[in-house]
Amino acid sequence: MRVCENYPLLKNLYKKSKLSDLDSKYSQLFFAELVATFIFVFIAIGSINSALYFSSPLTEIGLIIIALGNGLAIFISILSMGRISGAHLNPAVTLAMLIAGKIDMVKSFIYIAGQLSGSCLAALSVSFFIWSGSDTATGAHSLADGISLSDGVIIEFALTFVLVFIVFSAISDKPISKLPPAVTIGVVVTANMLIAIPLTGASMNPARSFGPALVNGTWLYHWIYWVGPISGALVGAVIYTLLIGSKTDRTLIGVIRIR
Repeated sequence: MRVCENYPLLKNLYKKSKLSDLDSKYSQLFFAELVATFIFVFIAIGSINSALYFSSPLTEIGLIIIALGNGLAIFISILSMGRISGAHLNPAVTLAMLIAGKIDMVKSFIYIAGQLSGSCLAALSVSFFIWSGSDTATGAHSLADGISLSDGVIIEFALTFVLVFIVFSAISDKPISKLPPAVTIGVVVTANMLIAIPLTGASMNPARSFGPALVNGTWLYHWIYWVGPISGALVGAVIYTLLIGSKTDRTLIGVIRIR
């Protein structure tokens, strides 16, 4: 807190209090989510541009390149920052953790701020420094021809429901799979991408959609990539907790802590 720097007494009290530790912890969480989301979105957008560079319009090979690029990006991001913040990378996942009582409200705001910032920086980096001049440089999401607004919401809902259900399973005390969470989650993202890239772009992540939309100025139907993923994530978290979660987990569902 800079205001304390001009007042030695306040500065000493601040250092002796828990506020200094809290500021440090929150800053660490913010930058961990920023860096992890930057890595994810940077690789994800880069894979789209690489795929379209070699096969435009998008072919089956291009589809596989994008799906694998996103899955590997998730894997790398979780490995890089998972021990610091858990590497949510995704506001929908963060809100699912909030509703499940696994994170408090203050941290959720910090996480989401870091995620949105990281996505914007990644979209800027790719579009202006690496693939500048490309029509698809930002990797902005849009609905395919023939996909209605309701279809888009339902598809993103379903994809994110599956993603969050598997995320909760992967990080539980008794995970269904013995694979590391980074591997399990990366595989699920890859599978979901293979299913829905031609339909909605398979966002599953409001932050992934927000950065490219901001940089590209593409806001048409952007709300779909918030409503679908967030609603799917919340339902996935609740159903997993009620059906598979521990007794303690079930008592925490819906209990939102401020801090």
